[in-house]
Amino acid sequence: MHRELPSIRPDGSDRKFSRVSWQGKGAIKIEPSEGDAGLAEAWSFYRLGRHLYSKDIPVPQIYHFNEATGVLLVEDLGDVMLYDMVAGRHGKNGEPSIIALYEATLDVLVQMQLRGGQGLEPEWCWQGPIYDADLAYEKEASYFLNAFVKDWAKCEIPEAVVAELKSLVQRVRGFTCDRFFLHRDFQSRNVMVRPDGSIGIVDFQAGRFGPLGYDVASLLNDPYAGLDKGVRIGLLNYYVNRLMETGLTEAADEVMEQWPVLSALRLMQALGAYSFLSLEKGKEFFRSFIRPALDDLTMILDENFDFQMPATIELCHTLRANL
Repeated sequence: MHRELPSIRPDGSDRKFSRVSWQGKGAIKIEPSEGDAGLAEAWSFYRLGRHLYSKDIPVPQIYHFNEATGVLLVEDLGDVMLYDMVAGRHGKNGEPSIIALYEATLDVLVQMQLRGGQGLEPEWCWQGPIYDADLAYEKEASYFLNAFVKDWAKCEIPEAVVAELKSLVQRVRGFTCDRFFLHRDFQSRNVMVRPDGSIGIVDFQAGRFGPLGYDVASLLNDPYAGLDKGVRIGLLNYYVNRLMETGLTEAADEVMEQWPVLSALRLMQALGAYSFLSLEKGKEFFRSFIRPALDDLTMILDENFDFQMPATIELCHTLRANL
């Protein structure tokens, strides 16, 4: 017996979700997007989901997978996202209850990054096995330039900006990227707050190996949530301390080095995605987050003088003035 999934999030996926009854309990049915890519994505969800679940990471249990069609039946983690809790629905983002939820989410993140990297097979990762400089340029910097600067803002792309972004992504080559699990879309709409108050993680099918700092930068600079700057820094320090408690002191130091670079790249990815989904997919929900994402990107570039990116900074200020 099937019933429609409530409209809990107008996200960017072309997959279809519905609530169903499976062997006497509620479940979520996930139907893949069309074509070979949709089937490959479903296989990645299946393989990575089983892997993470076996490591005691709170992802949905997979009840059934149709290998031919890619249809999945998975555990229902409820309707409440971390986004719902922080975006004025259940409290302000500086309140202790919200901070506690983020700390609990960061606790899960640390375990997912460490345990998820253990035994992770590269062939499970449908969009590539590792986050590297080439991916950072193609999927983040170039995405920002083409989908946001060119298509959304109708602005010519200065060659000096292209050169600066190519230089920026080269910094990724110095990061440790082959030990830890990377979710790659770790933000408040992919973190579920279950009825018992515990944290669940969804939409991990783009997972791969990658730098520790990426997912924490994604979560804390998430334009959906719009955390206050002081809250972000406090939570970043909490995360770094958790890494140190696990004995990863050198990794914790590296996260602080990675933070501005990966924060900037993640926000570029977000701007590209919001622009593409608004223009090409007609998903108006994303339009309202373009300005916050651009504000944060501009702030990060302004505050990190070692980036030596004057043309990009000038472009961001110009775009903000005209947005």
